[in-house]
Amino acid sequence: MNPTISLVVLISVALFTIPYIFSLSFGEEIPVTLGIFDPKTKPYNLSFEDHVKKYWQWIISIPSDVSPVNDKTGDRCGYDQLNSTFPVFYLSDAGGGKAERTCKVPLGKGLLIPLMTVEVSDKEVPNVPIEDLHKIAKKDQDSVTSLYLKINDKEYLFEDLKKYRTHTSDFEVHFPKNAIFGASEGNSKAVADGYYIITQPVTKGKYSIEFKASLICPGTDCLAPNFAQDVKYNIIVE
Repeated sequence: MNPTISLVVLISVALFTIPYIFSLSFGEEIPVTLGIFDPKTKPYNLSFEDHVKKYWQWIISIPSDVSPVNDKTGDRCGYDQLNSTFPVFYLSDAGGGKAERTCKVPLGKGLLIPLMTVEVSDKEVPNVPIEDLHKIAKKDQDSVTSLYLKINDKEYLFEDLKKYRTHTSDFEVHFPKNAIFGASEGNSKAVADGYYIITQPVTKGKYSIEFKASLICPGTDCLAPNFAQDVKYNIIVE
C-alpha cells in the first residue's frame, strides 16, 4: 500500500475513534433502544391476555397506601418485584392525572406499560353477572379518544397503538385490607380491558418512557365519564 494512503487511513480512524473514547471517558450516555412485542406473539412464553391478568393480580394485591398507582415519584415502583424471578417488570398508571417517576429496574427484565387500562370486579360493581362486567369494561375502552407512547426517541401514535388492545376473560383476584379502588377485602372475579405494551428485555442504561391517554365515556353506566393521564418514567438499569 502507498505510504501516503496508509497515513491518511490511520489519521481518519484516529479522528473517528478519539472523540468516541473521549466522550465515553467523560460519562456521556450511549443511547439505548427498546423494542416492543407484537400483540399476536407470546412474550416470555405467555399470551398478552395472561400478562394482563397477572398485572392486575399484582396491582390489586397491594394496599392502597403503598400502591404504585398512587405514587408520584417512583419510590414504590419495585413493590414486590425487585427480588422476583418473573421476567416482566410492571410499570403502573397514575389513576388519572400527571406523574413523573424515577424507577430502577433489574437488568434483563421486560417492561409492561399500562398505556390505557380498566379493570372491573364484582367488589367494585356488586350483584351483577360476569357478562355485565365485560360490558362495562368494553364500553370504557371503546370510549378512548387518544393514545400516545414515547420510548426514548421512538414515538408511537394512536393508529400505531390500536392493535395493542386486550380484553380478558374473567379471572380471580384478591383484594387486601385497605384495598385500591375502595374495594372490600376478599376474593373477587375481575375482567380487564385496555392497551398494554410489553417490551423486549432491558439492557444496562437509561430509558425515558412517556405514555398519555384519554377517554370520554357517554352515559350513566361508565366507570369514568372523563379520564386522562400523562405518565413519564425515567428508567435506570444497572
